[in-house]
Amino acid sequence: MKHILSLCVLGVLAVSPAFADDDKKEGAKEVAGAFVTLSASDQKKVEQDLLVSSLRIEMEGKDSRKVQDEINKAMKKAVDLAKADSAIKVSTGNYYVYSYDPNPSPKPLSHAEQKKRMVWKGSQTVDIQSKDAEKILDVLGKIQDMGFVMNGLSYTLSPELAEAQRDELLVGALQKIQKKAELISKTLGKSGYDIVEVNIDGSYMPQPQP
Repeated sequence: MKHILSLCVLGVLAVSPAFADDDKKEGAKEVAGAFVTLSASDQKKVEQDLLVSSLRIEMEGKDSRKVQDEINKAMKKAVDLAKADSAIKVSTGNYYVYSYDPNPSPKPLSHAEQKKRMVWKGSQTVDIQSKDAEKILDVLGKIQDMGFVMNGLSYTLSPELAEAQRDELLVGALQKIQKKAELISKTLGKSGYDIVEVNIDGSYMPQPQP
């Protein structure tokens, strides 16, 4: 699976002055230089190297403390399992605990009756990533056996690989900027140019994934 990694360069070109008449003619008048804004981009397909996953544990009960305790115990087991392998990175995510009435009554109830009917529900996510697909899939299977539910599993581009490709894209985009600058200068009949400002913008455009 691949990402399209792209980088755009926006440049401001200062075109050197030229002459209104033939520059060889005595007494020719100089014409002021000009500023031109131009852009160029470069992109390439890069094989995704990082598998990321998110799972969640959900608990429900009449006692809020017990629900939280069960979530904490489950999370600790999952995190300890994932951390056992140095090839896998793990972090904990959103944590929710709330109460609700599973069977709302159509009739008004007293505060005591409402409290008695309430059920506590809680959930927390654990995020796991690795470049070793075989290892992470094995760990994910074991965590699911603990009662966790899969939120999502997908490939993406690791930050270090994206950074490694950035310089190559930058060189390609700047070479295009230079060629455009030379063409503009020549077409306008100017004596030369200077690129006085450059802005760089990198972005990722993922291909649709099944």
